[in-house]
This record gives sequence, C-alpha cells and structure tokens, in this order.
Amino acid sequence: MGVTIKDIAKKTGLSITTISLVLNKKESRIPEKTRQIIESAAQELNYTPNQAAVSLSTKKTNTIGLIIPNGSSYYFADMLASVEKACRNTGYSLCVSFPEGDGDSSFKAIQDMLRHGTDGIIVDPSVFDSSFQEAYMDMVVNNESPISSLAGTGAHLLSNSIIPDHRQGGCLVAAHLLGLGHTKIGMITGPEENRAVSDFLIGVEEAMEEARLDFGAMPRVSLSNSAAAGYEGLDTVLAGGVTALITGFDTIARGVYRRAHERKIRIPEDLSVTGYGNCAYSAEFYVPLTTVSLHYDRIARKAVHLIKKLNEKKPALTPELVPPSLIIRESTAKIG
Repeated sequence: MGVTIKDIAKKTGLSITTISLVLNKKESRIPEKTRQIIESAAQELNYTPNQAAVSLSTKKTNTIGLIIPNGSSYYFADMLASVEKACRNTGYSLCVSFPEGDGDSSFKAIQDMLRHGTDGIIVDPSVFDSSFQEAYMDMVVNNESPISSLAGTGAHLLSNSIIPDHRQGGCLVAAHLLGLGHTKIGMITGPEENRAVSDFLIGVEEAMEEARLDFGAMPRVSLSNSAAAGYEGLDTVLAGGVTALITGFDTIARGVYRRAHERKIRIPEDLSVTGYGNCAYSAEFYVPLTTVSLHYDRIARKAVHLIKKLNEKKPALTPELVPPSLIIRESTAKIG
C-alpha cells in the first residue's frame, strides 16, 4: 500500500486536515514553516497523491481529451506525440479518441468524452459539414468543460482555437515553385469540403493570381489524404503537361513518388514535388521532400496551455493562427 496523508500526519504530528490543505494547494492561513515541514515529509516519504481522491475534492480530473477524426488533415502520430508531451509537461493525463472520419462519429465522440469527464478537450472539427456546424458551435460556447479547436468549422473561426494557417501554407508552396520558374503546376489534395484543404487551396490561388496565372486552369485532383490518392491521381495531373506538383499532404506525396518511380519520372529533374505537414518520414523519401511544417509541437503546447488557462477561469481567447514554415529539400528544382 502506498504512502497516505495519515503517514505524513504520523511523521509530522500535524492534523490530517492541515496536511490535506497544504498538499492539495488549498487557500489557507497555514504558516509557511508548517507548509515546508509537510512538503519535506511528503518528499521524504515519496508521497504520491491519489488522483481519484484529488478529482473528487477539486472537481478536476487532470485529464485532457484529444479527438482527431480518421481522415483528418493532421498526421495522427505527430499530433498525438506532441499533445501527449505537452500534457505530460503540464501535469495532465491524456485520453485519446480516433472516431471515423464523418461528422456524426466525431460529434458522438465529443459527447462521450464530455460525459466521462475531462478538464478540457482538443478537437479537430474540420470534418463537420453544415449539418453539424451550429451544434458544434453551441457545444463549444455552452459546455462547462473548455473545448479547444484545431480547425475552423464552416466559415467560423471559434474562440479558443489554435489553428495552423493553412492558407499561408498553400501560398508558401505555390510561391516556392513559381520562384523556381514553374508555371505549369498541378495539384493533388484531399477533399475540398474539408476546411483545412479549402484554406490551403485559397493560399495556392492567391500565389497563382499574384503571378498572373489562372488557378482555374491548373490540372487538379481532389481525392483523400492518402498515398493511394497520390498514386492514382498522378497520371491524371501529368496529362496536363505539368512540370511541378503540389500535394496537400506528405502521405499523398509518398504515393506520387511510387507512381513516378514506376513511370521512370525523375524527381526533381522531370517533376518537382512538394508535400504538406513535414511528417517524420518526409526527410527519408528517396528524394527528400520539400514540404511545409505546421509546427504540431507548438500547436499542441498552445492548446494544452489554453485549456489550463480556461480552467483557471481566464476569459476566452480569440482564434490564433499558427504560421507554418517552408522546409526546402531536394524534391524541387529550377525548371530546365
């Protein structure tokens, strides 16, 4: 059996009530010298609080929920690792849910997690179509447990959101290829109804218009954020005579590489390729991939600290867009 408050009381000669107030960080008029005696005894005895008891006392679970729908714009492993680390560094446990990539499953996952009790939830709501957007916004505004969004929903950027600036990300990759002299650029992305994808496309369009090129004439395929999409979509895009290809996710680029290898298309000599997300394996492609870092670690850290602030009854914050960074590797080169 582990060390209890009774053991500390026996060692110090102080009351259980006094010790409980100190160890649970409750406001009281206990002298600083007494606090030091209790904390020293707890450390000496290697006392660890019973989290269930603490939760009953404080009405807090010290748990944060993470809900990332299958098919989300985020790379699961990178985001999961970043949120877990941020939770660990802030004293939270992490509860994770990966619902199916549709609005109904994702909405039910949020409801289930709220019923079971957490101190806050980090959610990617980009899969919510118009039928769920209003309900999600009501949930964010009216629920006692704070919810931090990792994407917008519909045309809305909700309070307490920490969101990658996908619009700037699209602009970065397009401007990079244009700067290398490419004017015949194709694109393979996930479904355009996904808010992250649509924002990414807006950024590409802005860069193309700045270069006085017709975005609407770009050979483009919208499938999924998968290697299969890159593999299946490459032939269609290449039929448009492109010299460079923008992919909406590093996983898509992986499929492009496989199909390009089969067709004996050299990267970047015959085709420059960009990814998106800077996943862990993007530097390990047989030609290291030029891509965009969304700074998952920074987003996770901000989201966890945001929930901590909201639990301290701090006021809601306006949406924050986290700027991405272009990572230039060997998969892109000047034309000709």
